[in-house]
Amino acid sequence: MSGLLRGLRRVLWGAPAPKAKRYGETSTPTSSTYYRGMNEDYRWFRQDELVRKCIVSNAYFATTAGYETILEAENPEKYRHVEEKIDELNKTANMDTALFVAQVKRSVYGKTGFEIVLDEDEYPRQLLSLQSTDLKPDIDEDWTLTGYTYKGKKGFYEPEEVLYFTNLQLEANILGLSDIEPVRSICQAPHELFPRPL
Repeated sequence: MSGLLRGLRRVLWGAPAPKAKRYGETSTPTSSTYYRGMNEDYRWFRQDELVRKCIVSNAYFATTAGYETILEAENPEKYRHVEEKIDELNKTANMDTALFVAQVKRSVYGKTGFEIVLDEDEYPRQLLSLQSTDLKPDIDEDWTLTGYTYKGKKGFYEPEEVLYFTNLQLEANILGLSDIEPVRSICQAPHELFPRPL
């Protein structure tokens, strides 16, 4: 969107609302207890205590220091205002929590993304966690990221509208691998050996 249109929208309607909506949603993955319909890796994150503790512990230690801006300039005092503004924006958008959530979700799904919701001055005011299974990067024939498909809508997001993370991205397709995938059969075995009575 051109700067003129963004400016006009900001003047007339204030800060833009998030693009991702909850129309018709009655439950989210975290509010459902119907395990058979869940993403397989998320199911084991929910049901297997060891899987959950491993992933949460990894996320905790990866993010426990918090997000801190460090200036690497010859004269850091000259750019102190930049550091302060970045720290202020990170606090407003709750970057520490977002990084923890990103670490957990990328371990579970192999990828995760946050919609960057801007305030009326076009600074980030919120990082809205998106459903990882519904988010897919759009890549052209030259392997350039052109946007993101969300909930089946190709190009729903522009590249700069999403803060995107992958786990073990081994290919140029910008899709990662789940940490749970290698242990799925181990998680499933007790449920097959000792089924719960109806």
